[in-house]
Amino acid sequence: MMYALATDASHIKEGADLYDAHLIEFDGFESVTFFEPGIDYQRQQGTPGVMEYHGDLERIAGLDHLFTAPMGWLLLSRRMVRVLESVGPFRHRLIPTVIYTERIRHLVYSGYPRRRTWHSVTDPSLKNEDFVILQLLDQTDCLDRERTLVKGVPFHRCGEEFLGEDGAEPLVLRPPPGGFPPVFFVPELLYYCYTEEARQACEQAGLKGLWWRPQP
Repeated sequence: MMYALATDASHIKEGADLYDAHLIEFDGFESVTFFEPGIDYQRQQGTPGVMEYHGDLERIAGLDHLFTAPMGWLLLSRRMVRVLESVGPFRHRLIPTVIYTERIRHLVYSGYPRRRTWHSVTDPSLKNEDFVILQLLDQTDCLDRERTLVKGVPFHRCGEEFLGEDGAEPLVLRPPPGGFPPVFFVPELLYYCYTEEARQACEQAGLKGLWWRPQP
């Protein structure tokens, strides 16, 4: 079984902000995805060395996967990355992040359009640096284009170039030599895939904030 990963939103109280953290936007942020394996976004597109957010630090304490706006980048705890690495090797890049408490949002994010100010935050109680953005650096060319069906039509004849979550039924992947890494990038899919072993390891480690979506 393969899984897509979404955020478990059960920790979000009714009427509260839907997102765990909001990006402090920077020039050109709209063209950054941290998804394509062949792009070093910081060197090639000049993105900041650290991605900055503001959010409710009490709410995200103890979580390992965050729901973020507006770009929806994959923010995982460093703890979760270590768990995935314990399952098996996979080439990846970790982009550091810092999440500032909402109490100082007006100090670090202002102007029009709003951008990061020069205000320096040194007090560790006002920020969380436990999360990273995960970018995979390899692609796993494993989609069975004949047996993967989209509305009953083989993928290679359905007219689609990419598939979102639950876009195929069934989704058929051919195991590469040596088997699948715990998390991997399939060029035709718009999300990362996780193996059953990865899911079990994360659950056994007691990670929080993860919603595993089986892919048919």
